[in-house]
Amino acid sequence: MRQYELMIILDPNLSNEENTALIQEITDEVKTLNVVDLKTDLWGTRDLAYKINGSYTGYYLMLTFGGEGLSFFEVIKNFNLKKAIWRHMFVKIDE
Repeated sequence: MRQYELMIILDPNLSNEENTALIQEITDEVKTLNVVDLKTDLWGTRDLAYKINGSYTGYYLMLTFGGEGLSFFEVIKNFNLKKAIWRHMFVKIDE
C-alpha cells in the first residue's frame, strides 16, 4: 500500500470554530477517497517563507494516509474552491 502526505496551509485569521469546521470538511473529503489509516497532525500557526494573501503566517495541517490507486483530482478541485485553503500539496512517501 502506498503512503501519502497532504500538507495544507490555512488562513490563520479564522476563528477556532471556523478552523475546526474547515479541518473537519478537509478530513471528510479525504475520507471519500477510501483511504486507510488517516492521521491528522495540527501544526498550528507558523511563519511563512513568503507573504501569502498579505500575511506572513499560516495555519499548518498535515494529513498522512495510505491507499492504492487513489485519484486526487476531485479533492484538489474542491480545495481550490475554498478561499480559506491557501496552499495544499499531496506527496507520495517513498518506501
